[in-house]
Amino acid sequence: MIAHTMLKMKGSHFHKVVAGFYKENNLVHLLKQQGADVVCLSIDDCNGIVNEYKKVDVVVVVPPISDDKWCTGDPCVFIHAAEMAKVKGLVLCSKINIKELGSMATVKPLCKMEDAFEKVKGKIEVASLVRCSVHIDIIWLFRRQIAVDSQISLSADKNARFVPLVEADGALGLCNMLVDPKFPPGTYELAGPEAVDFDGVAHSMSRAIDMGVNYNQIDRNAVVEYLKTKSHVPHNAAEFIGDMLDAVSNGLFDKKTDDLCKLIGKAPMSVKDYMHKNADEFKPE
Repeated sequence: MIAHTMLKMKGSHFHKVVAGFYKENNLVHLLKQQGADVVCLSIDDCNGIVNEYKKVDVVVVVPPISDDKWCTGDPCVFIHAAEMAKVKGLVLCSKINIKELGSMATVKPLCKMEDAFEKVKGKIEVASLVRCSVHIDIIWLFRRQIAVDSQISLSADKNARFVPLVEADGALGLCNMLVDPKFPPGTYELAGPEAVDFDGVAHSMSRAIDMGVNYNQIDRNAVVEYLKTKSHVPHNAAEFIGDMLDAVSNGLFDKKTDDLCKLIGKAPMSVKDYMHKNADEFKPE
């Protein structure tokens, strides 16, 4: 989504947009069609990453959570390479309450990336850390169960409050931070406009698609298995989503901030509006 948003600003703010990937897929093909340069980056190839970084001025690091080597390799290479390539700008995308999340297996590599960022940021002209709450867009991965079973079945406590944001708003906020000089380098924490719970999410979905949708709390392992088998989500990404849902239950995404509102110049999209905008994606065929 960040690369897609940057492409909309190509010509006015960005000379070119390069999207790095570890495995070619439909999204890579789409970005290519939209005018992005694409390049394969391997977590095991620091020299290759440095060489590609040298061709650009600003690097936005979106942690490669889907990569098979996310938990076994060293993702800090994407940070260290920015220093070695002497880029002018570096942005690391992370999560709100990262320290509290740090005990979760799929979040530990992200904590290490933040530590690496803290060590190199003083050597880079413009360096920012963008921490996000959970994205409500993950509900799209469960559209099949909504359409077929009229329910949202996740492992998060149905009454746990969280402040989700829409991915497109987060991407726009990050891009505005890069191009607008009124936003200084620093740490930004992005969250949506309101606290909700998954019972409320199901209610919003019901109204958006005009049919009853209930929330059903299930075992975490069942959620991970559903993501892998029904939504074809890679193992590490499925486990990461499981961790994010656990974090919702533990109240780690209930923090409200106004950073996103400032960055995009308007109120972020609400869960209700997101559901209505994407209603057709969740209706039975």
